[in-house]
Amino acid sequence: MPPSDSTGRLLRILTILGLALGLSLPGLSWLGPSSAWAASASTQTGAASCGKNCPKPARPAFASSDEAFIAARNAAGRSDAAGLEQAAAQAGNDPLIGVYLDYWRLRLRLAALRRTDSDTPLASPVDDQARDFVARHGQTIVGDLARRDWLLALGRRQMWTSFDQVYPDWILRDEAAPRCYAIQSRLSRGEAVMAESRDLIMQPRELGDACNDLLVALAASGQASPADLWQRLELALEAGNAGTVRRAAMLAVPSLDNRQLETALSRPAAVLDGAASRELTVIGLVLLSRNDPNAAADRMSAVGSRLKPTDRAFVWSQIAANGMRKLLPESLSWTREARTARPSDETLGWMTRAALRSTDWSTVRSCIERMSDAGRSEAVWTYWLARSLQAQGDKPEQRAQARALFAGIAGKTDFYSQLATEELGQKITLPPKAEAVAAAELAAARANPGFARAARFYELGLRPEGNREWNFQLRGMSDRQLLASAQYARQLGFLDRMINSSDRTRTEFDFEQRYPSPFAERLQPIAREQGVDPAWVYGLIRQESRFITDARSSVGASGLMQIMPTTATWIARKMGVRDFTPSQINDLDTNLQFGTFYLKTVFEDLDRSAALASAGYNAGPGRPRAWRGTLTQPVEGAIFAELVPFTETRGYIKAVMSNTVWYALLFGAEAPSLKAMLGQVQPGPAVAAKATPDGN
Repeated sequence: MPPSDSTGRLLRILTILGLALGLSLPGLSWLGPSSAWAASASTQTGAASCGKNCPKPARPAFASSDEAFIAARNAAGRSDAAGLEQAAAQAGNDPLIGVYLDYWRLRLRLAALRRTDSDTPLASPVDDQARDFVARHGQTIVGDLARRDWLLALGRRQMWTSFDQVYPDWILRDEAAPRCYAIQSRLSRGEAVMAESRDLIMQPRELGDACNDLLVALAASGQASPADLWQRLELALEAGNAGTVRRAAMLAVPSLDNRQLETALSRPAAVLDGAASRELTVIGLVLLSRNDPNAAADRMSAVGSRLKPTDRAFVWSQIAANGMRKLLPESLSWTREARTARPSDETLGWMTRAALRSTDWSTVRSCIERMSDAGRSEAVWTYWLARSLQAQGDKPEQRAQARALFAGIAGKTDFYSQLATEELGQKITLPPKAEAVAAAELAAARANPGFARAARFYELGLRPEGNREWNFQLRGMSDRQLLASAQYARQLGFLDRMINSSDRTRTEFDFEQRYPSPFAERLQPIAREQGVDPAWVYGLIRQESRFITDARSSVGASGLMQIMPTTATWIARKMGVRDFTPSQINDLDTNLQFGTFYLKTVFEDLDRSAALASAGYNAGPGRPRAWRGTLTQPVEGAIFAELVPFTETRGYIKAVMSNTVWYALLFGAEAPSLKAMLGQVQPGPAVAAKATPDGN
């Protein structure tokens, strides 16, 4: 008699335990097809004893070809070539996306290619396979991904002739590694390449193997000067990754003692206790400041004399930036100590935030003016530079310069553009709506094979692959084509792709595509019942889930309003919902009711501040309470948003509040003042009574 489901599961567990222990469990042959994986495991376990006479391993059984395709994709993701082949054998040949099976095979083979000890780089049969695949599929996203993987394999083996033939056809140009190999290829021919290498290697981040190889080659050729290599070490210290610092230090200071360097990396305070060199002192102080800025500042009085003035300014800049990441009150005084430093734009951004918190407009201006041209041109720093000039505007030319800066970023859709528009005394208005998409335009979008492939991936629940296919088709599209693509996405029910496509238009706009309001007949009554502005709720949903009803975050949040299971349970108790189970949060009405209730509760708990409540919805209410507790004076809501130490939450507040303005206009309200909605954030106790759980 076949077992029940629970018995079957138990027996399958016993089978795999027995196999792991080398035991035989007779009498389980009736487990059936669903246990083919166990039979396969048993066959493989006995392979050593039966030799050539072993039966072929049984293929794992999948309920459908779709399930097998997903298993193949997952196997490729973990570099499991055998698992990929087993699943691919049962995945069939899907006419839309079956080519991905061949791509995943090729990708694993290319990833295995490495340079040999031979002075002459060796070609491989895999190169021929890549050449053939790219020739057949090169204008599709899967073909361009294969081209990228092939470029990486050629670069690792320094096969520059082949690399140079393939590189011009690479379409996306969205990754640093192939670009670093392309420059290294030119360097191998004796070309001067240091100037264009700077954007790739002179950033405060981990470089990766390809760009590290480029840096080493630049140093060996003499194109990277000792000053360049020291700058790279400073940037590595800003990034803080031990491996990055180690590689940069050995290039910048070849005479450095390895043991002392390892001490500086693992125990930075210890290396400062002895008579460390100037280089080790810089390394130790900066790394110490990442965890304990106050300790690093204290040590500067004892060991600062070992350093050059430029070193001292750099170290102070890092102490200031790391202090501000922790919202320490001393960060502004440390920023002032670093007034001559010229670190990265990222560090100068944190120093600017330290000055903003105290509205020290002179220091705000000084920090922003030391940024690169690219840094100063970002809307965030353009806005605050203009505000600093406005605040110090005793002279007409300063006020005129501030207005010119505001005008340069006003009239767009983002947070700082909206604030700049208000500073100019203008109202935020909806742009004229573009002409409706014509039938022929929509038909062209419908005929796009890339959109069909994206739809197939969405059907399988493989959203990253679907998004990549969809976005690839949008390259080079006119505004009319983008609007048609957005309209087609709406028809398919892919509201996130509708937003993504419509957001890209430059001169023709359809804000009902960019800021959709589905489920209005269900959401608006719920929002009114809770006393929450529907425009704010929609602004939040647009940021949380892009209206993907079955959205799941990496940490387990669910639905349109991305509610965590523990928070849902708390909400259910507060709302008096009996017999609640976490799976109910995926029901649309429940998700909207719970999400708006939670938003209202957080809003009430945080002094009815929209800025604080938006931060609390994203990061948990305890965090904005703690952040507010570091303030020594009231600050504008916009300043508070900029002070938030979490990059995601900082961007979240700005996006939600900016979205709210557009939704209010679409719902027929007069343009609300974003600055007024943000209000002021008052200082508060660092630890406040908690009325809500941390997390949404």
